[in-house]
Amino acid sequence: MTDPRPAPPYEAGERDTTVGFLDFLRATIVRKCEGLTEEQLRSTPTFSAMTLLGLVRHLTMVERYWFQGVFLDADVEFWWSQEEPDGEWIVPADVTAADVLAAYKAECQISNRIVGEYPLETPSKYAPSDDERASLRWIVVHMVEETARHAGHADLLREAIDGVTGE
Repeated sequence: MTDPRPAPPYEAGERDTTVGFLDFLRATIVRKCEGLTEEQLRSTPTFSAMTLLGLVRHLTMVERYWFQGVFLDADVEFWWSQEEPDGEWIVPADVTAADVLAAYKAECQISNRIVGEYPLETPSKYAPSDDERASLRWIVVHMVEETARHAGHADLLREAIDGVTGE
């Protein structure tokens, strides 16, 4: 079976290499959800309350938070609140797996558009802590780290659901 995920380039500049790895990891997250039923995607097959769909919703909000909320200081909606600080992990019953995956893919496209429009050294417009502004480079590398960490979670969840393993 051919791997449909975009391969990160072996020889490219900084932007293409980091975004290449980020796109590969994003596709890995989506791939871990393929072939599962709604019930399986919403299941908690381990001691954790984490579900594959909840993980994808969380990553959708992480993309939105860092690229739009922090970097652009845009007024965007988030799925968490004071009352529900982990709201982005919760998948409402009327939201389908297809909806969750489509929202994630759309958010990743927005993030890539933003990365393509600014030099990597551009500081964020919002300072999330101590008045220090993260550069776009820092945000992209952080997103590689965040997505890779959750891809590991997705590996474990998928194996616990139906025994499927692999990158």
